[in-house]
Amino acid sequence: MKIHHSLIKIGEQLDEKNLEWALGGSLLLNHYRIADSPNDIDLLIAEKDIDPIRYAMSRVGKEKTASRKDPFRTTYFYQYEVDGVGVDVMGNFAIEHDQGIYQLVFDANHIVGRKNIQGVSIPLAALEDWFVLYQLIPNRQEKAKRIEKYLQSNPVTRPDLLHKAMEQPLPFKVRESINAILRW
Repeated sequence: MKIHHSLIKIGEQLDEKNLEWALGGSLLLNHYRIADSPNDIDLLIAEKDIDPIRYAMSRVGKEKTASRKDPFRTTYFYQYEVDGVGVDVMGNFAIEHDQGIYQLVFDANHIVGRKNIQGVSIPLAALEDWFVLYQLIPNRQEKAKRIEKYLQSNPVTRPDLLHKAMEQPLPFKVRESINAILRW
């Protein structure tokens, strides 16, 4: 798959420098067989590693003009193209909703595992984080439902991240769904 080739190139660059990052979005869901046919790469990055990650990304791809759209309030948002594949790089991912702003401040604690692709180790973001994010991102509720279904039949590995999410402003409906997951 072309997308995996691009991910390998990125992984080689970022892991070589011991940077904090993880795969998220639809490609993460694809890893768990929750979603088919991902068409881009979403990376969560630690704020402390923004400059070296941007440098590494510029070595494997071309930076594009990143357009910020409502309701996103992400502090660090960059877009690249790596061998024809779009890559979104996000640090301090944030989204505004009717109760305030939810922010995911990514660090190594949000990495739950690694996927080996042709000898390159790709860190994986927590599904629990993406369960919350997809409920807040417009037109992504279907992905949240797929994660919820997955978590109903597989153990929640990071309940601490869901508890941490509950410390922030969230719509009542999102709080209800998180509480339901935590009860399983």
